[in-house]
Amino acid sequence: MPKISEVVKRDLRLLQDAYHHLWTVGPEDRKPNEFIWPLKRYLVVEDLLVTPALEEHLGKLGATRHKRLSDDDESMNEKLKHMQTFDVTEPSHEAALKAIWVDLEPHMREEAGKDLDQLEESLSQSESEALGSRYERISQLLQQPYGEHGAPDKDILMALLDTPRKELITKFGLTS
Repeated sequence: MPKISEVVKRDLRLLQDAYHHLWTVGPEDRKPNEFIWPLKRYLVVEDLLVTPALEEHLGKLGATRHKRLSDDDESMNEKLKHMQTFDVTEPSHEAALKAIWVDLEPHMREEAGKDLDQLEESLSQSESEALGSRYERISQLLQQPYGEHGAPDKDILMALLDTPRKELITKFGLTS
């Protein structure tokens, strides 16, 4: 079973690849949902599982990081909403996408290079694998059902993403 750091880092690499792929194709061939959906999924799973684990296992340092991650998530979600108001061929779409990356890139670097290492140090192998398994399970739930072109059905996913955090925590069985 993969450890929590392995599954999170795998998601971070997928996000990085999806972002860079958007710049390798012309504006008319861009499919921003191939970046948006994985980013939204990652932000939800991070909020539901990773940041609470940091807070629980790293004490005050984890609580400080939890606050910062929440602020990052809020900023990225606002920028995602803004980006979606533009057509992919508009220069404003590219500017909005770059603005997301300004928040996301350091967020990913800090999480992959520091937070996850510290979390792993505080966990046993079995605890880390259990968190990794829960991360994968929640991630899979957020990917289904698939809609056209392999992207999640927009209405279902948006309803899920708009569900209050406490309700999601209960539905995913994340309460103690």
